This record gives sequence, structure tokens and C-alpha cells, in this order.
Amino acid sequence: MGIIRGDVLGSEEETRKLLRIRENVEGRIGRLEEEIGDLRKAIAEIDRAIVRQGFRQPIPQSARAQPTLDEEERDERISIKSKDGTTLGILKVDETEIVFEPLDSYDFTTTLPPFQSFLIDRVLSNMRATDEGKAARGESSADDVLSFQVSTEGERITGVIIRNYGGERRLREIQSSLRWAFDKMHEKLQR
Repeated sequence: MGIIRGDVLGSEEETRKLLRIRENVEGRIGRLEEEIGDLRKAIAEIDRAIVRQGFRQPIPQSARAQPTLDEEERDERISIKSKDGTTLGILKVDETEIVFEPLDSYDFTTTLPPFQSFLIDRVLSNMRATDEGKAARGESSADDVLSFQVSTEGERITGVIIRNYGGERRLREIQSSLRWAFDKMHEKLQR
């Protein structure tokens, strides 16, 4: 009987040790998950700073003196440039909308490649389809689906409006795609 009782006590002690180890591991996991959340927030802040500092068009002194909107309502203006440094247009960004306005001095048209084939069909339409799929599966709201509109005068593009673009990652992807597409269009116009 003494041997059986010793095995039971030994088994109980090992179980207590395992429970303490498990509790310590769970505590560590919780702390690491919290740290990962903080790191993700830091990355988002860094991304916002990169977009603001790396691509923001300077605001003229005269515009600074004028009354401004509340911080949340103010647009961020980003100059979109070609590879050779030529300004192609201005991107205005707020929390839910991106507006790209090409400079009037260029005759960018909807028929000039790769506007339709790349920017509209491959990039924006695919983003919209992805969002529609998420909304259909209940992963997001139908109100969060990306939408876009191309403003034209005849075939000449006067603006591209993108609503519900998502977040910083999508903003960078759209910005890069706009830059690439309009740079290629600019090259074609220069020939």
C-alpha cells in the first residue's frame, strides 16, 4: 500500500509542477501577444510617417496662413512624380478616400495604355472583387467595399476617385500603381 500511496503523491506533485509551468507559459504568451500588438501599432505609425514625409507636397506659406480644417478633416497631399522627377499629378488622401488629379498640362486619356488594362482592370477592379468577396462571406461590411470613379472631359482624365481604399498597405499599393501607370502613360506621350 505504501508504494501505491507514494506513486499517487508523486503523480500529484508532478501534476502541480506541470500546471505551474503551463500557467507561466500562458502568461508569457499573453505578454508576447501584447508586445506584438504594440509592434503592429508602431509599424502602422511608421508607415503613416513614411507616407507623410516621403511623398507630401510642401504647403505654400500663403496657404499656411489661411484658416485650416480640423486635423481629422485635413487632406494629405502627395505629389506623384515620374521616374525622371516630373510631377504628373497630385494625390489627396483622407481616411476613406483617395483623389488623384493629373496635371492639366498632360493629355492623359482613358485609352492611353496602361490606364485601363493595368490600373483599372488589374489593380482597382481586383481590389474591389476581393472586398466584395469578403463582404459576401461576412468578413466585412458591404459599406467597406472599395469603389472607384474616373472623371473625364471627353477621353481626357481629370481625376480618379477611390473610396474605401482600406488602410496604409492598400494606400501604398494604390499610390505605387498610380505612379507606375501614369509614368508609363507619360513616357508614351513624350514619344
